[in-house]
Amino acid sequence: MAFAVAALAAASANTTNNAANHTGTAGTPASGDLLLAAIQVSGNTAVGTMSGTWSWKFLTSFPKNGGADTVFIFYAAATAATSTTPVYAISGNSTGSAMSVLRITGGDGTTQPYLRQFKTAIGTTANPAVTMDTAILTGNGVVGIASNTTNSAVQWTQPASWSGEIHEVTYATPAASLQTCYRISGETGTTITWTNANVTAWGIIVMEFYIAGTGITEDGSGGTGYFGGASSI
Repeated sequence: MAFAVAALAAASANTTNNAANHTGTAGTPASGDLLLAAIQVSGNTAVGTMSGTWSWKFLTSFPKNGGADTVFIFYAAATAATSTTPVYAISGNSTGSAMSVLRITGGDGTTQPYLRQFKTAIGTTANPAVTMDTAILTGNGVVGIASNTTNSAVQWTQPASWSGEIHEVTYATPAASLQTCYRISGETGTTITWTNANVTAWGIIVMEFYIAGTGITEDGSGGTGYFGGASSI
């Protein structure tokens, strides 16, 4: 099965100053989908919890805006074609939040993401970029998540030759955006660059997924690498 990425449902955004849940948009995955949720939270750095039909697990997070805001990433394995409403329980106060949930198929992990590598970057320049630790393998799939403190409706252009954008969602007071995008295969670069003219604080992540049948599950010492993938590259 080829690597593929699609939206679970529409992205969602909320401007509020409380510790309430962020309830995403209900959607129905296919049985066997790996679900990946990105949640941008303003004014908050504490990891909350995800819920919704299946068991959600925390993957990683990265800060932006001088550490005042955070993007949290969770995953879950969909074991049936059942409608689900993903909910992120914010830990502590926030001033706004946005959520994008992706359906991933064709990766080497169905119950968890098997990643060859991932890398984050933060800054305030135009055209945010991240430099990976090593060049991406052409056969692997890649997912990118970007966020900044601007809420103009259409501002992000995914990296060159990438397959497409999944979501771009914004909210105001405070201004923030969240964008998700992907490339099925063919990426061989080390520096991955988005096009965005804004110079507000941003944070980005690129995750390289092993395609089915290619991931290394053991490093020779009995350990596993990035969430089941390779320990060494």
